[in-house]
Amino acid sequence: MTDYPTYAGRASLAKITSWNTFKGMHPTMQERVRGLIEASGGKVGLGQGLRPETQQLQLFLSRHVPDPNGKYSYDGKRWSRLPNVAAAAPPGRSMHEIGLAADLTGDMGFVRDNCARFDLQTFENVNSEPWHVQPVELERSRRSYENNPAWGRPPWSGGGGGGSSSSGDGGSADSSSAAGASAPTSLTPAYRVKPGDSGAGAEVLIEALIARGRLEDAASSRTGTYAAELRPTVESFQSDNGLDVDGIVGPQSWSALLQIVVPGDKGAHARVLQVTLINRGLLNDTGGNRDGTYGPATQTVVTQFQAAAGLGTDGEVGPKTWTALMGEKKHIAVTAAPGTRGAAMHGAVADADDEFDPDDMDVLSVFDGMPIE
Repeated sequence: MTDYPTYAGRASLAKITSWNTFKGMHPTMQERVRGLIEASGGKVGLGQGLRPETQQLQLFLSRHVPDPNGKYSYDGKRWSRLPNVAAAAPPGRSMHEIGLAADLTGDMGFVRDNCARFDLQTFENVNSEPWHVQPVELERSRRSYENNPAWGRPPWSGGGGGGSSSSGDGGSADSSSAAGASAPTSLTPAYRVKPGDSGAGAEVLIEALIARGRLEDAASSRTGTYAAELRPTVESFQSDNGLDVDGIVGPQSWSALLQIVVPGDKGAHARVLQVTLINRGLLNDTGGNRDGTYGPATQTVVTQFQAAAGLGTDGEVGPKTWTALMGEKKHIAVTAAPGTRGAAMHGAVADADDEFDPDDMDVLSVFDGMPIE
C-alpha cells in the first residue's frame, strides 16, 4: 500500500480522505486533490484542506500586528505582517474556510508540473506558495468568489459544482461536509535520515554534524545529501555517544546531535535551528536567516510555531520544541552546552517526565494561500 506525506508523517490515501479537513472540501475539489495525490505515487500528500474560522483567526493573529499604516484590514484595524513569515488571510477571507483550497505537502515540483492535469492551479506565482492549490476556473480570492459563486456556497453536498475532474481515476470522493478540521495531529513529518537521503532532513543532519565538529564548516560539506562517504562520520558519532551504530538518524541520534538554543545565542547550533526552520517552510531562505544568530526574526518564527504546537511561547528551543520541530513522537532529550544560558536554565539533562507527544496537539497549518486585497 502506498503512503503519502502529510503534516503528521506518512499516511494512506484512505486515511487522508477520511479526515474532515479533506471531506470538508467541495466534492469536486476532493476529487481533484485526490487524483493529484494518487497520481504522485507517494510523492505528494495533503497538509490541510478545510480550515475552520477559529484556526484562521489564530493563524492571522500569529502573523500580524496592529499598525495604523498596515496593508491589511481586519476588525476595524489596520495590520502589518510580521517579518519573515507568510501572510495569512483574516478570518472570513480565506478560500480554505469554504473548502475551495488545499495546502499540499511533499514534492512541489510534481505539484507544479501536474496540477493542471487535475484542473488545479498553484499559487507559486501569486504568493510564492507552490503548495497552495485552488480550482483553475474559479476566482482566486474569497471576496471575488463570493461575488460570483460559480460552485455555490457551503455546506457542500453531492458532486456538482465544477464539473468532472480530469484525473481519470474513476473513484468518487466522499461528499459529506464537516464543521471542523479533524486532521493529522502533528505539524510536521518526522526526520528519519538514512544513507542516500537528500533534501530537508539531510541538510539539517549536515548542519548538526558541523555544529558538533564532525564535519568541516565549509560549502563543500553542505551538499544536502547523506552520501555514502558520510555514513562513517555518523556511525562514529553514534558509537562515541553510546547509541546503536546503524547510520540511521532518528530520535536517539537527534537527541545527541541537537542542543538547547535560546534567544540571543550565536554560532553553529543557532544555525542548525535556522536551517531546520527554513526546511520546515517556517523561515524565509535568505542569507541573513542562515547567519547563526538567534535574533528577533528567528525568535518570532519560533514563538509562532510554539503557539501552534500548544507549547510555552518563550522562544527557547528545548526538548519539547525540538521534538515538535523534528516531527517526533519519541522524546528528543536535547541538552545544553556547558556554560551556556540554556545549561543554566535546564541543568545537564531534560527531566524524565518532560514528555511531549505531538498527537496531543491541535493541528494548525503552517501556511496560508490567499491573495490579500
